[in-house]
Amino acid sequence: MLSEKSFLQETCEIISGLFNVVITIVDKEFMRIAGTDHYKEEVGKPAANPNVFKEIMENDKTVVITNPGGEAVCALCNNRSTCREKAAIYAPLKVDGHIAGGIGIMAFTEEQRSSVFFKNEVAGRFTQKLAELISGKIESDEYLQQLSVNLKKNIVIINSVHDGVIALNESGVIYQINSAALSMLGGESEQYIGQPLTQIVSKRTADKIKSGRDIIDEEEKIGLAHNKVPVLLSAHSVMSEGDIYGNVLTFKTVREANAFAQKLLRNDDYKVSFDDIIGDSVAIENAKDFARKVAGSNSTVLIRGESGTGKELFARAIHCSSSRKGGPFVAINCAAIPEPLLESELFGYEEGAFTGARHGGKMGKCELAIGGTLFLDEVGDIPLFLQAKFLRMLQERCIERVGGNKRIPVDIRIIAATNKNLELMIENKEFREDLYYRLNVIPVFLPPLRKRREDILTVSRHFLKKYTTKLGKDIEGIETSALEILKTYDWPGNLRELENAIECAVNVETGRYLTVDSLPEKIRESGRELAAAGALIGAGSSGGLRTAAEEGDLKERRRKIELDAIIEALDKYGWDTKGKKNAAKSLGIGIATLYRILNK
Repeated sequence: MLSEKSFLQETCEIISGLFNVVITIVDKEFMRIAGTDHYKEEVGKPAANPNVFKEIMENDKTVVITNPGGEAVCALCNNRSTCREKAAIYAPLKVDGHIAGGIGIMAFTEEQRSSVFFKNEVAGRFTQKLAELISGKIESDEYLQQLSVNLKKNIVIINSVHDGVIALNESGVIYQINSAALSMLGGESEQYIGQPLTQIVSKRTADKIKSGRDIIDEEEKIGLAHNKVPVLLSAHSVMSEGDIYGNVLTFKTVREANAFAQKLLRNDDYKVSFDDIIGDSVAIENAKDFARKVAGSNSTVLIRGESGTGKELFARAIHCSSSRKGGPFVAINCAAIPEPLLESELFGYEEGAFTGARHGGKMGKCELAIGGTLFLDEVGDIPLFLQAKFLRMLQERCIERVGGNKRIPVDIRIIAATNKNLELMIENKEFREDLYYRLNVIPVFLPPLRKRREDILTVSRHFLKKYTTKLGKDIEGIETSALEILKTYDWPGNLRELENAIECAVNVETGRYLTVDSLPEKIRESGRELAAAGALIGAGSSGGLRTAAEEGDLKERRRKIELDAIIEALDKYGWDTKGKKNAAKSLGIGIATLYRILNK
């Protein structure tokens, strides 16, 4: 395709004026695209007699005509007897190795024929070289045009990429930045293009990139001046034969990366609704109804309950029913992390904050939860030295990383949970009272399993179905005798202990129903003790019915055992108010129960 028509016409006119000749150029369809003299009026029209052009294009050769009409190439020309040409030289034009047209240099007068051009022995070679030069110019122009098209395509592509993209030349200077990068970093492209890499990243990172070392998802702050944004940065070198010709940086904001990771990690266990919480007793329904009412709020929730009552399940259900359900749910068990590490886990740390600190620093759980919910399990185990910093975060909704001084806003909702008596911990100076009131905005109390025994059968069947499916066992149900033991056992470990018991029984059982023998030994023994006690109480002279005197004697013995245990605990912890609370805690009973037994 001969696209540079203005260049071709100008070239024809210069050669024509210089040598007193007539020139014309046609494309491969024999359409005249440039010409001088009378051919200038025919530009844009098909050539009337393209025989010679057809010959040179088909045979890819230069033809010199000194005897117009009498040459072999003129044999098929309709105008050979009336040909006006006095002399002519024709040569093909080639672009990218393919015939693209032809050029003809002609003399129509004796004066033109006698010109220095046609008298020169190298006129044919000149025409051939001129054709090659014109072809080269056309080829380079088309190549540049294609490059321009490709560049525009590439710009469209990188602007459609969701990640930020910055391209550097071999000197480490920015020459391209996409719209996503500008959206993340702010400013206009003119503020970045032409700037050295060291203007937007740390010198250490810039040196690593310039050395040709690839970077994969490293935490880095990127941007101009003081407006640097935390991102996950990747960098790759543009290499050719061992030389570096530039680099391409790609990045996404830490917040966006975290949201994406949370989205990938979410599964059916993550998406919990209140309908997924098994149980229909009055106690659990009341807890669910209350939690539903407060789920839509952004206020802090404190979930209270014994270990194993499903506090995290409630926390997830609250999150998934809130306006933050599209954001991350980040859980941290404050009791499972050593005290020296808990601060950095919660708030993150800056590079160089301590020996072994990761390059670029690290985000803490508070930052990871931005836009969503931070669940603090076992919040009563946060050490006193850290409680003050956490209180400040709750008040100001900002944090400072360990080793840093920059305030980072954190838009998060706090849901905390504990099985401890925080009120008693406050009296013992183990928990800050001001933090307690910040956390205890919306208290949710979960009943222990022994307070909702009517749910034991439903929950047991739920766990049975779960583990028969998981373990590939064909078990249809639970025998009545085994159910009776499950219903009468006190379940100090609550739902977690019941789930473990059912999983153990499913593993052990070889029949089609769970039996007493497949239950864990501790639970079996408890059932036997209860049965023995029932038999003892039920035995007597009245046909198996205990007498009023026997029943009263049994109650008295129980009361004495309880009282002896309380007195022993009070002797140990003290008889003042604080001692009574500690005694009640050690016995696993409420303070009100302790007072009731003492009063009796």
